[in-house]
Amino acid sequence: MKKNYINNFIGANDYSDKQIGSNNYSTRFQNHSTRLQISHHFKIGYLHLFSDGTNIIRVDFADEELKEQHSCDILETAKQQLHEYFANTRQTFDLPLLPSGTEFQKKIWEILLQIEFSETKSYEWVSLQYGNKKAIRAVGQAIGKNPIAIIVPCHRVIGKNSALTGFAGGIPRKRQLLAGEANKGFLELSFE
Repeated sequence: MKKNYINNFIGANDYSDKQIGSNNYSTRFQNHSTRLQISHHFKIGYLHLFSDGTNIIRVDFADEELKEQHSCDILETAKQQLHEYFANTRQTFDLPLLPSGTEFQKKIWEILLQIEFSETKSYEWVSLQYGNKKAIRAVGQAIGKNPIAIIVPCHRVIGKNSALTGFAGGIPRKRQLLAGEANKGFLELSFE
């Protein structure tokens, strides 16, 4: 049974002062003398990982390495688990998560954690798991604002007709993540 990490952050620190998708993280870390952030190149390209020192708060796709990096134990653990994931030796992540979002978004992200490795589900399925089939647009928007890419597997949600739909990391990355999970292996992705 999967651990329920998202419930652990309800009522915890709120980093919602910045819009999800923004690359300006300066005010999110005002309680820390240094920003806890690292970047690393994986087979899917660069990922930027952010922490509050105890939890993973964000994982972003990126085109380049962060200029300023300050690591901590949880970031190193996340980096190691992502390496294992891309080596097809890890199917689930064992990390404390503290994403910033509304209560509705957090409920949707919790549902995403139920989607097993190498499975895909539709936006309608997520809406039904939430308990409101008519909330499909709001569900899609919440999935699109998932701040913890790969670990909270929004890439496993596809259109009802199996179409690969919007993805913050781009459709080529989504296709690569799904193919890698389908035991086809993760190949180096080139954006040239």
